[in-house]
Amino acid sequence: MISKAARRYSIALYSIAEEKSSVSELAKDFTYVLELIAGSRDMNFLNLMIKRGREALTKDIMTDFLNLKKEKEGILNVSVKSAVALSDEEKKSLGNKIDSYTGKKSDMTYEVDKSIIGGFIANINDTILDASIKRQLEMLRDKFRSGDFSLN
Repeated sequence: MISKAARRYSIALYSIAEEKSSVSELAKDFTYVLELIAGSRDMNFLNLMIKRGREALTKDIMTDFLNLKKEKEGILNVSVKSAVALSDEEKKSLGNKIDSYTGKKSDMTYEVDKSIIGGFIANINDTILDASIKRQLEMLRDKFRSGDFSLN
């Protein structure tokens, strides 16, 4: 038996689909999703999450599941920020150096951040490797401010 709330939502959805002339298309999509739910233990898991009011956690659970898989396979998540977009060759070289440094294989993601001026910042799981010009300038500034420098 369909609940009153489900009925209200389906009526509203049908009205919107009618306005957009997409009733048949939406019906096809829903039929496909229902078949997936009925025949898949993964979809049964999602259905359980929804029944327990935990659907908001679905994305986090899936992301963490993928991270656990990588962890068990010895693969590190590495995000790299650089001042300019890296070429494929530079990405490969940096990836090889990080793999060598960590002794593990890495899953690399790249991002451009012009504020670091030059170099790169690699976030390797919970470790930050900061080889940016911005950081070097900050360290130099701090040395000058502390008076801990020599001109010799």
